[in-house]
Amino acid sequence: MTGALTAEIQTAARPDLDFLYAELGQQVTIYAQQEAVDSGGPEQPPPDEYDEDGNPITPLPEDPTPDTPGAGTSLGTFGCIAMQMDANERARAGIGADLPNPIWEVYIHYSAPLATPGVLLVVEGGELPAPLRLRPLADAVDEGTQRVMWVVLGQAQEALRGAP
Repeated sequence: MTGALTAEIQTAARPDLDFLYAELGQQVTIYAQQEAVDSGGPEQPPPDEYDEDGNPITPLPEDPTPDTPGAGTSLGTFGCIAMQMDANERARAGIGADLPNPIWEVYIHYSAPLATPGVLLVVEGGELPAPLRLRPLADAVDEGTQRVMWVVLGQAQEALRGAP
């Protein structure tokens, strides 16, 4: 598409989506995932800070987000629209039939830093009774490649309906 058409699509769609995000009242906080600890291979001795059973000898660094396991630094909070996919939608998309937790489709503000993988999402507000922790199933998609919104499919963590 030409640059002029892209600008026209953005000018038409972004204000409407901003209005919807505000009206529905849902917000998503995006976190970078915490760094994994390398415990060595099966034939290598454990790193110095672990004993033979794999237990830490030295205390682990303080978790920056104790209420969101695995989340690292917050990358910001953005407007979103989150919807749980029903069985028919999951079957049509060919995903999640073998996953016990619900799959959510989240439409996120175009300015969110989702161009690189490795994030966790926490959706709050709107009709949700509690924060909804989601682990993306794939990379975020720039819907239509027009920088109008990101679409993320996420699996609920630790709960079937997003409640703690």
